[in-house]
Amino acid sequence: MVQKSDRLKLVGKKEKCPGWKKALRFLSRLALVFLLLILLRYGESFFRIKEVSVNGAKDLTKSEIITAAGIEINNSIFLISSQKVACKIRAACPQVDSVEFERNLPNKVEITVAERTPVAFVMTADGYWEMDRNAVCFACRAEPAERYPLIAGINGELVVPGIPLRCRERREALIKFFAAWNGEEKITIEQIDLYDSYNMILQTETGMEIWLGDGRGMEEKLLLIRETLPYIEAGAETRLDVRTGSRLVVSSNALLMEEEEVDNP
Repeated sequence: MVQKSDRLKLVGKKEKCPGWKKALRFLSRLALVFLLLILLRYGESFFRIKEVSVNGAKDLTKSEIITAAGIEINNSIFLISSQKVACKIRAACPQVDSVEFERNLPNKVEITVAERTPVAFVMTADGYWEMDRNAVCFACRAEPAERYPLIAGINGELVVPGIPLRCRERREALIKFFAAWNGEEKITIEQIDLYDSYNMILQTETGMEIWLGDGRGMEEKLLLIRETLPYIEAGAETRLDVRTGSRLVVSSNALLMEEEEVDNP
């Protein structure tokens, strides 16, 4: 039977650490602490922002974006939150769609923005708001640009800069329309009427009306329009109704060219 004293003998005695090793360990730790203090004292100033570059801005200036981001020279490069920078810029500059923030150590930061591209103007009592294809209004103008259609029938209370239109039916219809309308059609849209939130009406430069209904089946509706247009004599009183999405109804003075060919061989 193994006694307790026998087990202690098996363990043996620990060798004592020489004094010079203890001194070496102490000096190593002291040097590490000293180095850490130096880094805390001088390293923090080494990583202070000295330069801010801005890419992608078109209408906005570099100073506007930097001011909106809240970045100042000599700020610590590690205390800047990329997420907060993006939120600040989008809040102050509604025309900014996306923001990327990058640190270039030791003392430079880079901000890349993508500005919204207008596809239409929304007419309100305040003026004419530029709208992108996501139904976001972002800049108010005194006059609309002629190259973009004018959207009528939207209350100014529904327009908040930098936020999608505050009406689900109108917003979805516009988003689906801009996604499907490629601008290659042989007609020019001058106005989009949304007085009825469940029926989008397009007004062309020739006075023709196109009734699209709500946003459901927008691609199929526009396909019907494209296939039918070559056979229609589109006058000022012509109306194309594709609200059902499955068929197109031509009313008023529209004449099918095929019928004219039959009557006048």
